[in-house]
Amino acid sequence: MATGRRLWTALSEPGSWTPRRPRPVGALLGLGGGLLVTGGGVLTDLLHNASSPYLLSLGVPLAVVLLGLPLLLGVSRKRHLAGLLLLVVFLLVMVPYGFRSAVLDLRGEHVRATVTEVRQGRDGRTGGATYACEVLDERGRSSWLRGSERCGREARPGDRYEILRDPEDLVGASTSDPLISFPVLVAYVCGALLLMAVIGAQAMDRQPARRTPRGMSRNRPGDPD
Repeated sequence: MATGRRLWTALSEPGSWTPRRPRPVGALLGLGGGLLVTGGGVLTDLLHNASSPYLLSLGVPLAVVLLGLPLLLGVSRKRHLAGLLLLVVFLLVMVPYGFRSAVLDLRGEHVRATVTEVRQGRDGRTGGATYACEVLDERGRSSWLRGSERCGREARPGDRYEILRDPEDLVGASTSDPLISFPVLVAYVCGALLLMAVIGAQAMDRQPARRTPRGMSRNRPGDPD
């Protein structure tokens, strides 16, 4: 119960929670938030054959990070908040595309494929139309294409073109050559996670007002009177 009350206070009154070791705790919170977003991005690729509503559920961890992390850290400095948001957006864009690109760069193979089905959906974030194409390659293996320039409003069953696919279907196929390799992906993601840990440590590095012998609060040096 005591832990729950402290957590509720931290979320309802940003900046009120100061742990005994603020820098390590802040670093862990920043790193944990980054890892949560990274894991969600990897799952998006691994579950590329899942239905769209199920994939949209992966936005729950992102919402937790975007809403909970600033509250727990008590981010009041604009540069800290802006830095965290930029890094979250970077991971959100880099990880799903980068992981698929890295896997296809490592073991992808070019094959000819024929479109067998085109599904139109709606993006829950923007409201725009989305398209998914099921293709059958020359070896009789089916794959789904999403977010491809070849799978759009003009796509029709019977269309034929070359795709790049993973033989084990770990990630979705693509119609373009990969641009990101595993070393590049690891370097970028580790750099972003490290920066999130640093920003988290700096944001949490706050100390409560000290008390004078008479019990009166005393401002820290540099604080306004």
